[in-house]
Amino acid sequence: MASFAEHARFGGDAVGRDKVVYMGGDPPLAPPRELPLDIHGFSGRSDSLARLGGLVDENRRSRSPLIIAITGMPGVGKTALAVHWAHLIADRFTDGHIFIDLRGHSDRAALTSREALSRALRALNVPASRIPADEGELTTLYRSQLARKQILIVLDDAASFQQVHPLMPGSPSCVVVVTARDELAGLVAHDHARTVPLHPLPAGEALELIRTVAGPERTDAEPEAARRLVHMCGGLPLALSVAAANLATRPQQSVAEAVRTLDRGDRLSNLTLGRDMDGAVGAAFDLSYRGLDPGLRAAFRLLGLIEGPTFTPQATGALLAVTPGAAARVLGRLEDANLVQAVASDRYQLHDLLREYARGRAEEEDERVVRESALERLATWYLTRAQQAGRFLDRYRRTIGQELAGPPTGADPAERARHLDWFTAEHLNLIEVVGQTSRLGWDELTWELADAVYDFFELRRYSHENIAVHRLGLAAAERRGHLPSQFFMRHHLAVVYRCLGRAREAFAEAEQARRLSRQVRDRYGEAAALDNTARIHLHLSEYREALATARTALAIRREIGDRHGEATTLDTTARGFQGLSEYQRAFECAAAALDIRQAIGDVRGEAEALDIIARVYSAWGRSSLSLRYARESLEKRGVIGDRHGEGEALAFIGHLHMWLGRYPEALDYVERALRIRRAICDRHGEAEALVYLSTILRRLGDHDGAIRAGLEGLDIHQELEDRHGEAEALNSLSRSFRRKKDYERARVDAERSLQISRSIGDRSGEATALNALALVAHWQGAQGTARKGATRSLRLRRRIGDLRGEANSLDLLCKVYLELGLLEKARRTALRAGDIVAAVEDNYGQVVTLHALAEITAEIGDRDEAVRNARKAIDLERNLGVRSRRNKTRRLYKEIL
Repeated sequence: MASFAEHARFGGDAVGRDKVVYMGGDPPLAPPRELPLDIHGFSGRSDSLARLGGLVDENRRSRSPLIIAITGMPGVGKTALAVHWAHLIADRFTDGHIFIDLRGHSDRAALTSREALSRALRALNVPASRIPADEGELTTLYRSQLARKQILIVLDDAASFQQVHPLMPGSPSCVVVVTARDELAGLVAHDHARTVPLHPLPAGEALELIRTVAGPERTDAEPEAARRLVHMCGGLPLALSVAAANLATRPQQSVAEAVRTLDRGDRLSNLTLGRDMDGAVGAAFDLSYRGLDPGLRAAFRLLGLIEGPTFTPQATGALLAVTPGAAARVLGRLEDANLVQAVASDRYQLHDLLREYARGRAEEEDERVVRESALERLATWYLTRAQQAGRFLDRYRRTIGQELAGPPTGADPAERARHLDWFTAEHLNLIEVVGQTSRLGWDELTWELADAVYDFFELRRYSHENIAVHRLGLAAAERRGHLPSQFFMRHHLAVVYRCLGRAREAFAEAEQARRLSRQVRDRYGEAAALDNTARIHLHLSEYREALATARTALAIRREIGDRHGEATTLDTTARGFQGLSEYQRAFECAAAALDIRQAIGDVRGEAEALDIIARVYSAWGRSSLSLRYARESLEKRGVIGDRHGEGEALAFIGHLHMWLGRYPEALDYVERALRIRRAICDRHGEAEALVYLSTILRRLGDHDGAIRAGLEGLDIHQELEDRHGEAEALNSLSRSFRRKKDYERARVDAERSLQISRSIGDRSGEATALNALALVAHWQGAQGTARKGATRSLRLRRRIGDLRGEANSLDLLCKVYLELGLLEKARRTALRAGDIVAAVEDNYGQVVTLHALAEITAEIGDRDEAVRNARKAIDLERNLGVRSRRNKTRRLYKEIL
């Protein structure tokens, strides 16, 4: 969730629909800034503001966090005060602000403590997929994240002490503000909360509020009627705001007339002057509602049926069966009456109490057929609009509604961007619509809507939302016994589970999808299910199984003439060969896929093929050429809004910059990738980026940081059962532990890496692990063992065409030969390594080789050559910013001199 809508406005307790201000785009990365907009023209509550400020001053030296409970009846202005005061002190909290609507008194279920903790952790940039299920573990992680941070936490509309207690931090640098109708005695007793009880506004402050909204001339001209209006509204800020807005928008009406109308009205809950003051709110709503003409009343009632957080003139037009222009005029008039709130350009919301009121009116005054017809029009409009927009996101995916054709090849990128923006703005509404159609038993609409939102949710990696709507779609299709739709739901679920790294669930859904496709004799669907199954095998580093499954899928796709599917499976096949270090075959498949992608205008697929080719060139040691392809892939992914692809490309480009010795660039790219991958819950990508980061930090001499990043990446790879990634993480850790002189840990990790690489057929990983083991042996003085391991690594590197890896093995061998006294052989080996690292532009490798040559030529007695090599190494280290080797090379230089 990137930001709150820029133009949200509030009245009384209103902060948004269920006090959730609409948010669009991707989640903020850090720090959280979640406060809703401040209340325009906030007036009154001077005593309460003074008390709040005093509580902060009193708590400055406390070792406990300040917890404030703002309590009072509905509509008394608890949220308004909390938000206004939070803005007044926001600058003191450098680590951010968190705002959570707990929905304690809402027509939707109140948030559980677990749900609230999860939201808070996501706001603190903890990926959703890493948030534990157990409430105790959630609380522990939450408090750990808040430790020593200055964060303001606003918990709005609490239901009970039990709901909010787990959300109390332990850090004294945090301040928590809880708003609740309940007195929260448990929070006072257990967590030592300080209370700020709110009551209806005093007459003077209430009159000032009416003057601010309705205008001072109106109220000053009829002071007695104005005072009577305050009484009729019970002094509640929300009711006063609505009543005053009616006066402001009806200049012909006197204050006295407004009072008389209110006095004889049919109110939401009879205006009572006891403890239950809900009637004051109902009275104000009645006044506004009765002042509308019949058509506007009908529109307002139907708006109460919308469950999504916001609505536009277009959606309203569908609901009301009018044009968007007419709907915009209706919404404008309702906004003038303070019955809807504009939260952005052409986007509106209903406060939760107003929505409840409108829905109650609809149930009283409108026949069921009228209500359901309106909802059906709304759902059908969303379906049609989502289907149209979806074709611009993936024009090649077959959808349930086959009648829709894709946009023309070479469609205007700006048009695609507009459709992407529409999905971004509407995706929360779409989720609610799917839920409504499911509850109403509109099965076909339910599964069609799930299918229509799939492309956007998959592109932006809204995986959990995708699962939720597809589960509803699957249930609908199963109720109807509609096998083709069951296939689509199962297949999409399998893809989403794969992207989340939940391989077992992905396999189960993919097998069900394949079975369904065969049952209805759908060859297209069968090939899609098989290709997805192959990709699940790739995630588990089961490369041979992946290739076998992909072979079957490819045959079907060629048989039925599915060119897009053929390219997709060629990419799958290329990744399988890449995993087995069969780089030439991987390159051939990826190049063939690229030709098809370019021929049919598939930009997203083109980016994937370019990424594979870049990785093959990198494996061959051709980093500059690899970088060119990787940058092209990144550019295309950025154009189409593919966040997952962007994260993948950024991480790999950072990895390439590392090999080229450009460490600042490498760090920047990998850290950017890590932020994206965490934001979209791409666990596999996060682990890959962490391993890249570990290697970069090790090169820069930060061995502790390298170990932390490597261990975190290892944990994720193991959790996802990604054997290839696990082996890479272990290899990186082995090298970091060796630099720390923890040779036993280095040896164990390298041996585990070797075992895994051999088991999955990864010859490149096997060669890397052999080299790591040989390095450990070399540093422990076991030169015979080191020579044997390095030689075996060298043979494998040459067999698979890995030039950079070959240079690494040669560099180690020259050091072994030096220790064994084979000086001429050491020199020849170092020169060969130097030629290769220069050819593949491995600048760090050149530093290492030049250092070795300086040592060797010094031992041989060629002092001048030794000095030249040492000087070259020092100059290159300075240019690369490699601090970890600089002192070592300078010591050698002094020794030679």
